[in-house]
Amino acid sequence: MSHLAPPVSHPARPGGVGQRRGFALLEILIVLTVSGLMLVLAGLAFSGYFHRSSARRAAQLFAQDLTAARAYALRAREPVVIRFYEGSLWYEVETQSSATEVARRRFGANADIDLSAVALDMSGDSVVFSERGIANLAGASGPLGTATFSSGSATYRVSFNSLGASKVEQA
Repeated sequence: MSHLAPPVSHPARPGGVGQRRGFALLEILIVLTVSGLMLVLAGLAFSGYFHRSSARRAAQLFAQDLTAARAYALRAREPVVIRFYEGSLWYEVETQSSATEVARRRFGANADIDLSAVALDMSGDSVVFSERGIANLAGASGPLGTATFSSGSATYRVSFNSLGASKVEQA
């Protein structure tokens, strides 16, 4: 009987055929680059969404405030004025003679709604509802009053008539 020596096993060599451990540096760089590009594209998409959402929300609030101003003028039997401060990005709704504040909306980076511009397209940057609930639109550029609210590249316009009925649309 002869003794055969058992086969010698050699430890696996790193990088040998069929023996991979971990990822190559190039693979990691490719994954990180693709992930970074996807994050940038997602950020741009969400940024546009947030701008549209902010401008739309501000326009909707103004439409509600038009209705509230008219209702308050009728109920208090006192003129109510909506006055815009375009440079400071805010407007207020108050009674004309007693200066009772009905509403105040501030916009911008440190406010509830981040806007880049607000504008009431009427002379004097204000609209007044009489004690009978009828707005004087004599300073408007057309038959309707308009207000615009912008955030980034998104702009929404509110068109309203003398009874405060309004329509919000993207400009």
